[in-house]
Amino acid sequence: MRRIIITCLIILSSFIIFSEKIEAKTEENKDSEETTILFKQDIPDNEKDRILDNMDLEVEYEIPEINLVTVQANNLEVNRIRNNDEIESVNKSTTVFQPRNNTDTVTVEQQANDLDLWNYQWDMKEVTSNKKSYNIHTPSTKTVVGIVDSGIYQDHPDLTNSIVKGSKNLVPKGGYNGTEPSETGDITDTNDKMGHGTGVAGQITANGLMKGAAPGIGIKSYRVFGTKSAKTPWILKGIVEAANDDVDVINLSLGEYMLVNGKYKDGKNDSAEYQAYKRAIDYAYKKGSIVVAAVGNDGVNLNNKTELTNTLNARIQDNKIIHGKVLDMPGALNKVVTVGSTGPTGEISTFSNYGKNFVDVLAPGGDFRLLEKYGEEKWNNDLLFEQELLMTTSITGTYYYDAGVSYAAPKVSATLGLIIDKKGWKNNPSKTMNHLKRYSSYKKDITGMEKNLDIFNIISH
Repeated sequence: MRRIIITCLIILSSFIIFSEKIEAKTEENKDSEETTILFKQDIPDNEKDRILDNMDLEVEYEIPEINLVTVQANNLEVNRIRNNDEIESVNKSTTVFQPRNNTDTVTVEQQANDLDLWNYQWDMKEVTSNKKSYNIHTPSTKTVVGIVDSGIYQDHPDLTNSIVKGSKNLVPKGGYNGTEPSETGDITDTNDKMGHGTGVAGQITANGLMKGAAPGIGIKSYRVFGTKSAKTPWILKGIVEAANDDVDVINLSLGEYMLVNGKYKDGKNDSAEYQAYKRAIDYAYKKGSIVVAAVGNDGVNLNNKTELTNTLNARIQDNKIIHGKVLDMPGALNKVVTVGSTGPTGEISTFSNYGKNFVDVLAPGGDFRLLEKYGEEKWNNDLLFEQELLMTTSITGTYYYDAGVSYAAPKVSATLGLIIDKKGWKNNPSKTMNHLKRYSSYKKDITGMEKNLDIFNIISH
């Protein structure tokens, strides 16, 4: 009998990496701020360079494939940019991604016979029909899931054999607003400093003491988080780079609420980033990559405009929404497979956003019903968390418990990878996505008729 260390994250709010808004400055005499410029799609590179040179604007971050750049600009310069006919959209960069994991953690020692962790994986038992799907098809690392996240701990014994060459770091030098001196901008610096990406990877491909949804399938990291936050263009860059690398499935266990039209109190909105998201998703789709995105962890009905507006307003300070349309992005886009979360009872998780005709597939991401029923002390002392949180891989080389839609999405990404690998449907996203939706099972709950992940049934057909 040996002991393993399993870390249980006591998380009482949301768990997906989700966005916050930063307060915008509105007076004309304020200093320059980071500004997103989306040029028209067909503008030549030399014309784009000429416009930026004439305005004396220096590019800080660039995604040439979708003609997006970020620059430092004040309000007068933004108005000049907006009046240029070659520019599709421009706005002050007001969105950032931040992890929503509670930092209050407790370490739990558990005994496991022969280090077999399967009995702790209620979620994998459910989606694989208690390992039956593993017997239908063994995937190869030739099929790759790209993880746009915080990186992957490359020496984890359950993951190391699945990591393929070519992972990339997309965090620029200095990291978030220059506050991360350890970030050098080195494209090869892909090791996970936060832990979220490693946990996501375990749900996809773990093939050791614990099992993922597709044990052994290839994974590649596109690191967009350091130890703090990520910015929207970094996420978009991750999508584009993964598509350029011919990745089969792109997993986004992250997202943000966007004001796609209308205006905040300062008169701005998130239109440039919204349009850029559409371009990045379209670009990936045309390249043959399928993008999978988790919805938010706020328990919001995504068909209720008031709930969405109130949720976004709760995240911002003085720059409230005056009017306009809010979307849960990028899951709101048509070419994205959008994932919500269920708990061990099969009900939608208490924290998961939901919405009929919005969420494509539901998959296990954990729950907090037992926590809410019995309280934190009993939930911890009686190990009730084992019954509703899920286990995954840690940056310490061990395992931890967690919950969130972040861990539902990678199960769906893994399943899409299995379909592609088994059927040879590389670069055929439409056929693969339709197969997933057709053979997922149905369960009626508060979301209406939603499709639930059933890997055994999906890859049996």
